[in-house]
Amino acid sequence: MARLVYATRFDVAAKDGIAGVICSYRDWIVGYYRGRRALPEFNFDPEVAGSPGSLPTSHLLSSSIFHDGDERAVRIRWSFPDDADEGLRWANEVRVGQFGDRCGVEHLISIESVEYSVAPAKLILGSPRVVRDICKRFPTYVGQMQIGAEPYTLGQDGLNDLLALLQTDLRRLPVVFLSPYARGELNKVDPVKLARNLAGVAVVVQVENPELTWDFADEVGRQLACFNGAARIYWPGFSMDSDVRNHRLFLGAWIEQVGPVMAARAIERTIFAVAAFRYAPDSRIADLIRRTESAERQRLLVEKRETGDNFWADYERDLKQLDDAQDRVAELERENANLRANQQVFFAVGPGGSTDDLEQSDELDELSFSSVSEAVQVAATRLKNVELLGTAISAADASPFKRPYDIFKALTDLDEIVEAWRENREQKGNGGDLLQHLRDRGWGKRSSMHISSTTRGKFGSDYEFEYQGKRQPFEPHITLGSGDPNSCASIHFIFDQERLKMVVAHIGKHLPNTKR
Repeated sequence: MARLVYATRFDVAAKDGIAGVICSYRDWIVGYYRGRRALPEFNFDPEVAGSPGSLPTSHLLSSSIFHDGDERAVRIRWSFPDDADEGLRWANEVRVGQFGDRCGVEHLISIESVEYSVAPAKLILGSPRVVRDICKRFPTYVGQMQIGAEPYTLGQDGLNDLLALLQTDLRRLPVVFLSPYARGELNKVDPVKLARNLAGVAVVVQVENPELTWDFADEVGRQLACFNGAARIYWPGFSMDSDVRNHRLFLGAWIEQVGPVMAARAIERTIFAVAAFRYAPDSRIADLIRRTESAERQRLLVEKRETGDNFWADYERDLKQLDDAQDRVAELERENANLRANQQVFFAVGPGGSTDDLEQSDELDELSFSSVSEAVQVAATRLKNVELLGTAISAADASPFKRPYDIFKALTDLDEIVEAWRENREQKGNGGDLLQHLRDRGWGKRSSMHISSTTRGKFGSDYEFEYQGKRQPFEPHITLGSGDPNSCASIHFIFDQERLKMVVAHIGKHLPNTKR
């Protein structure tokens, strides 16, 4: 029973692209037999129908040619036993067709067991080298989106383009976003290897500047963002209102725990499983093959009818084959339904045969809130180092800010800063600079310990709140987003070092300043 484990489908934008693509596949297959199988005289021309001789035992290789007017397609079928597990067999089916100035390419890989052995298959999947080569050599597209086999490094000038790409209905491939750590270290996952392995089925975006990840978070919201060494898969259909659970996040701490290689494998397996599940044949190639094969059957039928050679015997045989084919189609439909139901489980198995080492959990990422008020209420019950004054709760109740999770995450960071400050004081005698603690968590240019002197002179009283029986200024603040109160909010606080409490006096609409 064969299982589809890899599927890609893309276009090469070249009028004679089929020649270059076929050449790439010929070199790939010939190189395999001459190099890995030590057959220096081996040769194979995909544009010549049939099968080459001198194949090793249990290897099958053939090509078929299809013509109809100016349209042409080549189909390559190649299967061989697994080098490490002879109980498994790998099967490649490649279909390439030229249609005007576009060359359609499909590459499917299936595996099947050829012996009964109840043992996990230790599969190491990745896009075939030939797919990577084609994506590098030619302008390659999935729909209107150009793809490649290398990661894209995101710069400040590319942020708007990325946001547009993530939300466009024309996107057909997932985007894997690799964020750096807050202090500037790059993501542990190797973006070059990841992009190479995902060639043809995903786009890898690498971010090197941590400040850029926070700019990105300002646009999509903290809950849908990706920062501090994490990786995230943004599937097609993403929007600012997407359910956070629909776009899987791989936390930086988890990547460190399981190791970058294991983490990359988990990302790849997730995408390969979905690509195989969602694969649909290129209708242009399928229609050309169907027309060509139908015309050939009709030609043979007419020829036999005219000559009378075994016509009725062949006709009866063909009817029997049709009945068998219909039974086989029904069987395959049942098998396909079963495979789809089990696809996710099949690919969840890690190299060690267990899903345990791939599990990650983070309660914060499961939380969602309908309002700032709700987020603050949850924070009040969970965060032991944060004290919310009545003015903060009332301001939160009135806030129309559309990203309440971001408020909760900021309050959570304030809570963690108190803990980190306390530990530093115990270990080093000094808790450290509060602003630096904020920067370490990515709040660099979004936080400040003071308001401007002009704002203080004109609106100073708006920043004073009553705490412990007297009014005092709450100048330290975090600003989230920008613009009107729907997209911009601020949190004003002070750090009470005696009580080890982060005291929050305002959450919500940005307080007045000389710019507003």
